[in-house]
Amino acid sequence: MSDDVECNRGALYHRRIANLDTAADILPDRRTFILFEVNIHRSVIRQPSGALCAPLSWPVIALAVLSLCACSGRPLAVMATPTPIVPQYCTLRVAGRWIVDAGGNIVILHGTSLPTLTEMAQSDRNAAQRLRSLAEAGARVVRLPIEQREITPTFVPAVVSPFIDQANALGMLVVLAYRNDPGETVRKQGEAAEEWLRLALTYLRSAPGVWLEPFARPIATPKWRAMNQRMVDVARGYRADNIIVVRAPDWLRDASDEPLVGDHIVYAVSSLEDWPLDVAPFVLTDFDGAGIRAVQDARVWSIATEAVRPADLAALWRASQPCE
Repeated sequence: MSDDVECNRGALYHRRIANLDTAADILPDRRTFILFEVNIHRSVIRQPSGALCAPLSWPVIALAVLSLCACSGRPLAVMATPTPIVPQYCTLRVAGRWIVDAGGNIVILHGTSLPTLTEMAQSDRNAAQRLRSLAEAGARVVRLPIEQREITPTFVPAVVSPFIDQANALGMLVVLAYRNDPGETVRKQGEAAEEWLRLALTYLRSAPGVWLEPFARPIATPKWRAMNQRMVDVARGYRADNIIVVRAPDWLRDASDEPLVGDHIVYAVSSLEDWPLDVAPFVLTDFDGAGIRAVQDARVWSIATEAVRPADLAALWRASQPCE
């Protein structure tokens, strides 16, 4: 900056444009002198001429800004962009055979399955309307199936995340269930499920209000246990605390076999018979509404099929033990 510019006559202001933070000094004659532009992604200094200078660290940049502010004798006023309030669901974890909240209180929720987001968008009742009516009926968990044809690079942040936020704001947890294609080979189903899981974790890693079910449909293969163990390992490789829902863990019927290795694992079954309900948390999925007393006595979670009317399950749903 030229010597004839008096430091105390400038006013430093902050302006955010796309991914650039631009600091500028407004001179008395209203001319704007660009001090520097910091590209957040590349962290380099760009002069007005476009020439690149050596990279600067954030502490150096902060020191420069503070120096200019102190020199001007005026406080630095930064206009912050308001951040929308994102509803936060309570943090849940596995403790033995139970799901508990941060205070160690047992949480048992009941709810229902939904159509895919595409199917709801094409129906006479959209996702938001369905969530509101289910919440009013007492549902505390919804299972959302994900079809392969729905998935695009922006599907999770642009479509799935807003749905999760709406459900969480209404007090409902969301289980994202990837619908693997039984028509594909076992290997391709595993690869597709892992690809979806990685995409979901990129945006939803450790989000407390969403669980992930890598396989919505069980696969008849001797590798079934290993395939699910792989999904758990992938999630933990992301350092994600999301609970992973493992469907039809047939190996648990063998008393000599053990649950999968790792934490934050819940098992989904279509009936309560012949399962070791005392070794891990279980969710009764595809619940048809019959045997409500058995569900309550077993103290397991339940997710009803789409065909069951909410009115028929309202009493069970309202008996949920949500987060404290």
